[in-house]
Amino acid sequence: MPAVKRILLPDTNQSPEHILKGIGVADHLCATLNVTEVIFLVPVKASLTSGSLHTALGQAVHDALVKGKPVKLESGAQLRCETMQTLQWLSRPSVVIAVYASQKMMDRIDALQNVAAVVAIPWTAGEIEDWATTWSPQVLGQPSQPAQSPAKLIADPVVEQAMKSLTNMINKAHNILHPSDEEYAKRILRILRSRDHKEPAENIRRWAIKHGWLPKAAERLEVLAQKAFALRTKPKVDNPDHAQQSYQRWADAAQP
Repeated sequence: MPAVKRILLPDTNQSPEHILKGIGVADHLCATLNVTEVIFLVPVKASLTSGSLHTALGQAVHDALVKGKPVKLESGAQLRCETMQTLQWLSRPSVVIAVYASQKMMDRIDALQNVAAVVAIPWTAGEIEDWATTWSPQVLGQPSQPAQSPAKLIADPVVEQAMKSLTNMINKAHNILHPSDEEYAKRILRILRSRDHKEPAENIRRWAIKHGWLPKAAERLEVLAQKAFALRTKPKVDNPDHAQQSYQRWADAAQP
């Protein structure tokens, strides 16, 4: 499946025009991506009865979504409502509109298969800053710069190569780390720390999510990284010859 398109609506006043703009962006994406389903994702069902959403959607659309009925958009795509509780999977490629978006909501979307595009409408400024840092989404109203390199999430190139090695070894299909994968992660992090490499643990998590890890597994990796890099003394590693070979491989790959 092609790379997921991610768009952020920076205005957080939740005016009716703001919500309608998000739907319009999603509808345009459906036409350009040849997608026929849009998910209007709200935190809870009660969110639909709030004044701003009722006003934004209009009586007919609002009533249809409340009743669980789809609404046809101009592109021909069907718009339907889901909540954080009801959205478990997507059966076909879909555009997801994250209404009143929170980091928890964005993590849920990141864990889904069949997401063709995301239109994020945060509740307050900075609410999904972590998601924005991870993915560098297109900010609506700002010129896109396709030639610009995406934000570098891990500054230390050796650490990044080690994380690439880890990512190639583990099973990324699950939202938890298998015990053997966790042990492999701990060993890699100990090798890095034993050679004086450190990196903010949140950067490790963001990098992992961007490279296919599911959010909960990436959060566990963040915890392991925090513990390893916080060690006051260099840890000993088992099988030091193998550890040296692994480290040298990462160091060589990190060379420009």
